[in-house]
Amino acid sequence: MAGERHGTLILMNARLRRLFEPAPTSPTDPFKWNDMRPKAKQVASGFRIAAGLIVGFAVMVMVVGSFRRLLDGEPQSFGSLIACLSALVVSAIVMLWTANRWAPFVPGFFFGPAILKMVAALVLYPDSYYSSHSMPRMELAELLVFSIGVVALTFRFVGKRPAMTTFFDRIALTLFAFTALSWLFTPYRFPPWRLLFGGIALLIAWCAHHFPRTPRRRGHQARGAGSAVIVRGRS
Repeated sequence: MAGERHGTLILMNARLRRLFEPAPTSPTDPFKWNDMRPKAKQVASGFRIAAGLIVGFAVMVMVVGSFRRLLDGEPQSFGSLIACLSALVVSAIVMLWTANRWAPFVPGFFFGPAILKMVAALVLYPDSYYSSHSMPRMELAELLVFSIGVVALTFRFVGKRPAMTTFFDRIALTLFAFTALSWLFTPYRFPPWRLLFGGIALLIAWCAHHFPRTPRRRGHQARGAGSAVIVRGRS
């Protein structure tokens, strides 16, 4: 019994350590008809993709439903409040754990196509369209700038060889998803602080990826080695 508990703790610690390590991001390869893998592997891959889509849809429903209940302005009972918060906590854990799998969906399936639609609306739609939909043209332009920034900060996760998803990326992507979904149920005000908070999280993760901190010890070792070479040359 003690050995089983010890083995379970070791497995949990290994999984937690794996969470803090960079994980390979799911590539967004184009669909190929000439898949040369065995049929069993193709079927297993299809089931994994289907299961991932189902879980992702369930998590989205949980997050959207919880925010709708919490942000609708009506008083909530204690049981309803606990249920909504529990659903958000579970959703956050799942999203944090699987961020390397759904990271390419942010620029590729959500904000990328949205940019094209907003550009077309700004260029082609007349002013009567915005008055009928109670949406100022400036508000749409602000959302366009924000969407371009999101795509630029997350585009490294798209492609056949995407960047690794680090622990900072997991946190930033999860925070961004939560702030973006909660913003759907709040009236638009400039500046949109929730969207900006999620965008700042993505910016910090982007800077950590492109400007990593170099250990100072290596610099001191290199200087020490250089000075030793100079001393030997003089002697």
